Amino acid sequence: MALPTTYNTGTATVNNGSPTVTGQGTTWLTSGIQAGDFFWAAGQSVRILSVNSNTSLTLAYNWPGASRAADIYEIMLTPENVRVLASARAVLDMLTNGNISSIAGLTSAANKVPYYTGAGAAALADLTQHARAILGLSGGNGKFIRSTGANTAVMQDLIGTVSQSGGVPTGAMFEFGSNANGMYFRTADGTQICWKLAVYNATLGATTAADGVWTLPASFVDVNYLVGPRRRSNISASGVRLAAQYFGASATAETPGSALWGIYNGRSTSETFRLDLIAEGRWR
Repeated sequence: MALPTTYNTGTATVNNGSPTVTGQGTTWLTSGIQAGDFFWAAGQSVRILSVNSNTSLTLAYNWPGASRAADIYEIMLTPENVRVLASARAVLDMLTNGNISSIAGLTSAANKVPYYTGAGAAALADLTQHARAILGLSGGNGKFIRSTGANTAVMQDLIGTVSQSGGVPTGAMFEFGSNANGMYFRTADGTQICWKLAVYNATLGATTAADGVWTLPASFVDVNYLVGPRRRSNISASGVRLAAQYFGASATAETPGSALWGIYNGRSTSETFRLDLIAEGRWR
């Protein structure tokens, strides 16, 4: 049984100067029309660049003939042996452009990988054990690559629990937490920030002081951290103080896990104050 050499089912619309062909009653895609076949009408033919659907073709260049609306046409099918020869020619073109021959001309060696240094030129580069360890990792959302030794690496959570060993980060890059004492933020380099809203929020009588202890949401490594107000209501007004000299008898020694605060109302009337505190230092 002879294989078909043409296809002409339905009609086609094509306009002068356009590469688009629209079919009516056609089944170009399912009938096996392919790029490389030729669209013919009224003595003119143009190679088909792509078959987009059963009713849409794109020509390799604009239609040179007159515009035709829902008119007869014919598609000349390219023989399979011609397609094979064209594919073989494309492979030969790739083999002779210098890219493959430049790789073939290298002398392979252990722990080496080829790379291109220019058009048609290649060389070998070291592929170290450390590089192979990184290439062997499986990525993931919210992860980063962390070296764990001279020739080892792991995928580490970007946000999680920070940690150090001998001053070298061994955990996540950032850590965030909260509890009844406030919130805290840590970074892998040892920095820590703690804060709490409304450590004090009450009415303070005229010429009266208040003080207390803020148990921190996360402890610092030592007492060398700074504490200050993040926001305070009325504290900046005349006669109001936020200072250590107003700490009363309830104040105890400052520790890595607890900070002291004090406030004084020097006005002649009672005032309502809100005190938000922030502390900055190191967790390691």
